[in-house]
Amino acid sequence: MKILYMDCFSGISGDMWISSLLDLGLSLQDLSQYLNCLGLEAELQQEHCHVSGITAYRFRVQAPEHPPLRHLSDIQQLLNLLPDEDLRRQANAVFACLAEAEAQVHGTDIHSIHFHEIGAVDTIVDVVGVLFGLKQLNIDAVYASPIPWSKGFVSIDHGIVPLPAPATARLLCGIPCYGVDIDMELVTPTGAALLKTLVKGFGPLPACSPVAIGYGAGWRQRSDKIPNMVRAILAEMPGDTYLEPITVLECEIDDMNPEMFTHLFSTLGTNDKVKDFFVTSVQMKKNRPGFLLTLLCEPNYSRLLADWLLANTTSLGVRVYQQQRFILPRTAVTIPSPWGPIRGKKAVLPDGTCRCKPEYEDCARIAEQHNIPLHQVYCQAIASCQGDCC
Repeated sequence: MKILYMDCFSGISGDMWISSLLDLGLSLQDLSQYLNCLGLEAELQQEHCHVSGITAYRFRVQAPEHPPLRHLSDIQQLLNLLPDEDLRRQANAVFACLAEAEAQVHGTDIHSIHFHEIGAVDTIVDVVGVLFGLKQLNIDAVYASPIPWSKGFVSIDHGIVPLPAPATARLLCGIPCYGVDIDMELVTPTGAALLKTLVKGFGPLPACSPVAIGYGAGWRQRSDKIPNMVRAILAEMPGDTYLEPITVLECEIDDMNPEMFTHLFSTLGTNDKVKDFFVTSVQMKKNRPGFLLTLLCEPNYSRLLADWLLANTTSLGVRVYQQQRFILPRTAVTIPSPWGPIRGKKAVLPDGTCRCKPEYEDCARIAEQHNIPLHQVYCQAIASCQGDCC
């Protein structure tokens, strides 16, 4: 299990993250070649530097002076040109997260906003570049330290605003932060959106064996002499299974119209921030039958989902538990079949063997299209996947 721990002692930005990956071995030439499919007319540059005596990389994007202002739909259309489906999905998630924060700040919806931050060429390069770097370095999971919350003000297109910038502050909700006495932007909206979307857990370095250290430096110097850089620790977790921080939300429901559960289940089932959920029948006080709704999510999304449960159920409170779980290493795979490709997940068991599970939606679609039994599609997909494992 290979992890990346982002030590954000001086904050984080998209270019600092890419710089740290370059220091860990990401090839700038490979990154430039991959980004060519987007047609951005951007030139990528890297340079060695020394900050407080530490050798680091800096990363810069040279782009046209007046790039077009883009809506989120324009970004999504551009990302469709990426050849990697999984990377394309992750990039869309980062930009949707960024757009949602900007829309909340400006009091509009995500499809109406158009602004420099989301449309700038360097933001697109930063997001896609970080995701490409994680894939090239075979990173299985990302963890990070708590994030510094600076003070002061910064000037943006809309005027002078407090630091962290309003969109950044929105994105940092649910992430452990601590105040620092520095009048400087330490966390950019792009850096915060990447943290929000990619990081599995925030806190001290988990139990692991460090393999390599990469330093990514920013372009500005801090007045307090603390080095303006991020430290990326490439490490291996011991064993075939690894511990993942998980938040458990639960609430009892005993007075809600049963028809509302259909909406509840369908919404939670399609929410990518929900790892799993289930309902247990319980006997409530005053002898009323009820249901215990249990939901699993990453710690970053616990407050967001707790608020959603309070707004969409009749429960008056949600309990929150911070726990850990052992999980198997798994990868997304495409399984060949006589009826076309089927998405699936392949897990590696402690003894080194594989277990494969095809996605229900793909199997059900094929069964309906070809008028064949669903179990036949399942059996074929599992046999193909297991054969690939062997």
